[in-house]
Amino acid sequence: MLKRFAIDLLMRTDAFAIFRFLNRRKVPILMYHRFSEDGRDGSISASVLREHLAYLKKNYNILRLDEVAELMSTGKPVPPRSAVVTIDDGYRDVYEIAFPIFAEMEVSATLFVVTDFVDGKSWIWTDVARFLMLNAGDGEMAVEIRGKVINADLNGRSSRIQAAGKINSELKKLTPSERDAILAEIADGFGLVIPELPPDEFGPIDWQQAKEMDSSWIAIGSHTVTHPILPHVTNDQLSDELITSRQVLGDRLGREIQGFCYPNGDAASREFSATDSAGYSIAVTTELRLSTPQDNKVALPRIDAEPEMHRFVQAVTGFDSLKS
Repeated sequence: MLKRFAIDLLMRTDAFAIFRFLNRRKVPILMYHRFSEDGRDGSISASVLREHLAYLKKNYNILRLDEVAELMSTGKPVPPRSAVVTIDDGYRDVYEIAFPIFAEMEVSATLFVVTDFVDGKSWIWTDVARFLMLNAGDGEMAVEIRGKVINADLNGRSSRIQAAGKINSELKKLTPSERDAILAEIADGFGLVIPELPPDEFGPIDWQQAKEMDSSWIAIGSHTVTHPILPHVTNDQLSDELITSRQVLGDRLGREIQGFCYPNGDAASREFSATDSAGYSIAVTTELRLSTPQDNKVALPRIDAEPEMHRFVQAVTGFDSLKS
C-alpha cells in the first residue's frame, strides 16, 4: 500500500521528469501486440492506448524506426528524448482498434508482420494452444511436453489463457516440427480439430489494410514468414524466413523493407549476422531495457508497453532500470 502511494505521488507531481532527463540520450522502443476495446486477455484497450500515446507526445519526440536506422547508418545521433513505437505480428485488431487512434493522434509506429499469416496461409502458432485451451472441456487438464507435465484447472477464460501460456513457454524450446507435432497430439487428446486458418479472434490484417497503414502512420516491417523461434531452425530455414519475408513485403508494398523483429525476441550472433546479410538495416529484440547509442543496430532492445499507466511511465522513463 505504501509503495503504491509513493508511486501515485510520483505520477501526480511528474517526479519522473528527472528520469526522463537522466535518460534523454537513451531511446525507449515500445513493444505492443494485441488491442481491444476492453483490454481482455492482457491486450491494450483503446482508452489505454490513447493515454500511452498522449504521454509520449507530450514528453518525447516520436520517431519511426526507419528514421532511427537512417540516423544510425549516417553516424548521426538520435535526438534527445526520442521514442519509438513498435507492434508485433499483424493481427486484425491493429487495423480496427489501433490504427485509427495512431492516425487521429498523428503518432507514427512500425508494425512487424508475419507474411504467411497476412497471406492467409497460417496461424501465429502460439494461438493454436490458446484455441485448444479455450475450446477444451471444463475440468482438470494435464499435458506432457518433453517429460514436463503442465497441470491446469480449465474453469474459465482466464485459467485457459494461463494454461495456454504455460504450454507455449515449453513449445518455444522446440523446433517447428516438434512443436507442431505436440500441438496435434494435444488437439487429438481433447478431441479437437485445429482449423486450417485461425478463427476471427486470432485473424490477421489483409494486404489492402497493410498498404493503407504503410502509406499513413504505421510502417510495415518483417516478422518472418511463419514466426518460428529462429535459434531452433536450420541455417537454410533462417535464411528463407528472413529473405522471403522481406521480398514478399517489398513486392506487396512497393518499397524496400528496412526493419525486422525476431519472433519472441530470441536471437544471438548467428541470427544477427543473417539479418544483416538479408539486407535489413535495423532489427529489434525483446531485451527489456532502453536503447543506447552503443547498441547493435540489428539487436536493439525494447520495453513492454504495460497497460497500467504507472508501470508504463516507469518503464519508458528508465526508472525501472535505475531502480533495479
